[in-house]
Parts: sequence; structure tokens; C-alpha cells
Amino acid sequence: MTAEPTAGPGAGTEQIVLRIWSGVLKRDSTDGDEDFFAIGGNSMTATLAIYKLREEFGVELPLMLIFENPTAVELAKAIDELVAQKG
Repeated sequence: MTAEPTAGPGAGTEQIVLRIWSGVLKRDSTDGDEDFFAIGGNSMTATLAIYKLREEFGVELPLMLIFENPTAVELAKAIDELVAQKG
């Protein structure tokens, strides 16, 4: 599967999430609807992914965010909301 984010709000964020997930999970590609934990993620890789996402977006992201939003589509929307709140 290839990473093909949906068009519209969150699409750019989703692309970044997918790139980071591919790196931390050592996969060639991931799909926006795949569950991070179902495709090999665990608490250690989740921590690394959140760390990299914090650096990328310059906003504090709680680790629980990835557990509550385990697909790239969901996580991208949650990140966009937090970035918008930071304003």
C-alpha cells in the first residue's frame, strides 16, 4: 500500500504523520487508515513518533494522542486541532 492522504484539511499533516510512521516502523509505506499498533507499533515506537511529531509541528503533543487516534487520518486531525489552538 502507498501513502495517499485524502485531499482537504489535514492532508499535509497526514503526509507528515505517514512519513514519520514509516521511519519509526521501518516500513516502505503506510496507509492513512492503518492502525499504528496493528502494523507493528508499540509503546516505544509510539514515544519516538510523538517526539518526532512534536519537533515537526512545534507543539506539545501528549503521548496518549497516538493511543486515542491510532490511524494517521485521526492523528493528523487531532494534531491540526492542537496546532490551531496554539494559534
